[in-house]
Amino acid sequence: MATHFDLMPTQLRLPMSFLAVMLAVACQSTPDSRDTVATTCPLTPTNIRVDTGHVAGISTTIPLGQLRQACPHSRLDTVGVGGTQPVALSFTAPGALISAVQTKYEAYGDSIHSHEPADLWVAHGDSLRFPDGRLIPATVGALRALDSTSVIVIDRGDDGTGSYVVPCRYPYLALIVSNVWPTFADTGAVSFARADVRDTTRFWRVELMPSVDPRAAAACARAPGT
Repeated sequence: MATHFDLMPTQLRLPMSFLAVMLAVACQSTPDSRDTVATTCPLTPTNIRVDTGHVAGISTTIPLGQLRQACPHSRLDTVGVGGTQPVALSFTAPGALISAVQTKYEAYGDSIHSHEPADLWVAHGDSLRFPDGRLIPATVGALRALDSTSVIVIDRGDDGTGSYVVPCRYPYLALIVSNVWPTFADTGAVSFARADVRDTTRFWRVELMPSVDPRAAAACARAPGT
């Protein structure tokens, strides 16, 4: 005699039409792969290149909420920008500190807007690299020995970022020095050839600017070899 195995008690049996509807709903609620959040932090601590599309492997267009979820070791932070303290998400790596900054939102009255990307990237450290993979020198003189076609944008204001060097090859990068450098008297943007190869002044930080400084662009257009 055949044995009948009743796998579902009578009172729990559901019409097949109901099961079909539930299956369809489940299929529709499966998240699209395009909407899923990355489960692996994209930070590449051994190849910390600063470029328009990526900083240390992190896309510069990724919303900060998604980035924070993918990189739980990141921390909420503030970064000084021209006398303000906007909100940021910061990461540490061997020889580097990287901050994704939302300059529109002050830390004292706002917080990170999770659905928006950073509009400024700031990096500190001795392990930073240019987009071509070369290490960014730590001092003004070391960079001057490698490249004289950069330009200096002079900013001595107390509420500014400070004077900085813009490599004409990568005009969206700003290598920030300070508001008491350079020592020669001048204003605007001048040739980096005026810097001394013996200058041991250290760069404070590197910024990936949201747009090319027009003063730097004009000076680079006049620089020899560019």
